[in-house]
Amino acid sequence: MAQDDRQFVDALARGLAILEALSRAQRPQSNGEIAKATDLAPSTVSRLTHTLTVLGYTRQSGGSRAYELTPKNLSLGYPILAGMSLIDRARPLLKQLAETTGETAALAIRDGLHITFVEVVTGSSIVSVRLAMGGRLPISASAAGISLLAAMPERDQRTLAARVRSYIDKQGGDLDSFNRCYARTCEDGIAIIRDVWRPGIGGLSFPVRSGSEMATLTIPVATGSVSERTMRGPLADALKDMAARLSAG
Repeated sequence: MAQDDRQFVDALARGLAILEALSRAQRPQSNGEIAKATDLAPSTVSRLTHTLTVLGYTRQSGGSRAYELTPKNLSLGYPILAGMSLIDRARPLLKQLAETTGETAALAIRDGLHITFVEVVTGSSIVSVRLAMGGRLPISASAAGISLLAAMPERDQRTLAARVRSYIDKQGGDLDSFNRCYARTCEDGIAIIRDVWRPGIGGLSFPVRSGSEMATLTIPVATGSVSERTMRGPLADALKDMAARLSAG
């Protein structure tokens, strides 16, 4: 992984790659599926999943040979979330945003080539999209990810955009769609996508900054019920207003 870096520990990186792969999966994964997701040798994956299970970070699901994460992994994330003052200040604003729009409102941060939802308030509308706190989506397929990318300093933005495009190419994704949305987000300041991550699901996001912290406010929507005009109109206005209040706080 880092052949020229003598300080780099490959075994640690491989173990973390397995934890990341399991965190992205929608269901327990076999060693073979983990090997495919991480590009690691099956024999290496077998040793590492055994080690992680002995340490309590993974377990076999329902007596099967498929692995899933255990609650012990939360102990790694809680100190980070507790140290983010932005989350505390965002909670009442997210609640107000969800009550005003009827849609789910969330705060997301960048996590490598993905974004992670660190605070979620579910909307009251019967068609509001449900998000899980701690859930992750690729930057390339999420309004939150593209919003954060477009808000980065130019040099960092170019570097990450190249990595995202490489990821899309590797996954066989729609590069043209990403490029169009990314360009428009850079121009408009707000990211709006429809039916990219999954048919029937869209979202809009606007970045927020507070000191050294950077995140994005996002509203996921059911595209069959919420038009693009509504997304670019009242929902975008409400989102921008909340983002301004959060950044100013």
